[in-house]
Amino acid sequence: MAGSSVWIVWLALVVVQLGFGAYGVIVSKFAKENQADPLIFSLIRDAGCFPVLLLAAFVSEKTIQIPSLRELPLFIVLGLTGMFGNQLLYLLGIYYTNANIASIFQPAIPVWTALLAIIVRIEPFPNFRTLHGWAKCLGILLAAVGAIVMTLQKSSGKAADHGTSTSDDIHFIGYIFLLGNTLSMAGYVLLQKKFIFDKEESCWRTKPVTVTAWSYMFGTIFMALASLYYVNKPEKFTYFPEEEIYPILYAIFVASGLCYLLISWCNMQISASLVTATWPLQVLFCAILSYFVLGEVLNTSEYLGGVLIVFGLMAVVWSNFAEERKRKEEEEMLNDSYGYVKVSQYDTFVPEKSQTEEKAIN
Repeated sequence: MAGSSVWIVWLALVVVQLGFGAYGVIVSKFAKENQADPLIFSLIRDAGCFPVLLLAAFVSEKTIQIPSLRELPLFIVLGLTGMFGNQLLYLLGIYYTNANIASIFQPAIPVWTALLAIIVRIEPFPNFRTLHGWAKCLGILLAAVGAIVMTLQKSSGKAADHGTSTSDDIHFIGYIFLLGNTLSMAGYVLLQKKFIFDKEESCWRTKPVTVTAWSYMFGTIFMALASLYYVNKPEKFTYFPEEEIYPILYAIFVASGLCYLLISWCNMQISASLVTATWPLQVLFCAILSYFVLGEVLNTSEYLGGVLIVFGLMAVVWSNFAEERKRKEEEEMLNDSYGYVKVSQYDTFVPEKSQTEEKAIN
């Protein structure tokens, strides 16, 4: 991948986290304050995003490919993890805790992704004999720590302000939801990488928009099945306050359509662990936007956490470029040695032409 393309990928990942960071603020500002039901909200989000992505796939990829029966299980699992599990559990986590606590958990996504990628052998174990091997691991951890530092003090401050209005049991339930949210997102990115973009014979590896669209369709089906919980409460499906229009439109076109599309496209270009390495930026963007939209003042811990996030991501980006440079050097060395053969185990490589000339002489 060319240097300019690498920068475009990283810029796309920054846009993704800006979109997600704003989504947390918008949900807190409009949806949560107006008691929007998280299940119905997620159903409308997914149902609205599927046709948008399908249209985008037709425009950008010139065709709409339909999954075969053999491919359906993969898309079902992608919809279950990336859309249903990730989105619904995140919203439930916000409802049972708050946006800041939900933000604390998000930096766990790159950590889960890196660990699971090594365990299931999607990515090799980091080479700690090289500087860039250390930089990648420490950069991810540094960014994750920075994101946690940014939200810990604010969360404790809000807990002190509200006293014991929210019980520990309810918070614990929210923590379980958020843990499931982070694991679902990590699983989604890894499954997509392993069975689509890293699979040479896959007919989907050059169609990231279509892959995202069909994943959303199955995510919508799971949301609809879960919504049957309200089958005896039809007002849940008919009541839609005006204040929910803005967050649902943002969720459909930006947090779902744009962000998930870019995640798939970036996952096609670079490793899964690098795709999720930018997740701590979501916390930084959320804090900055909360300052302007919600009037929440940034404190010293948040500034310190922001610096840690930036330095951590700089280390990851540098590691990525160092790995790419080393890979290109190895390819060049391999190309330079092409056409040379070894006469015996005791000899050095000699050009094939020399062998031919020697046979002609003999």
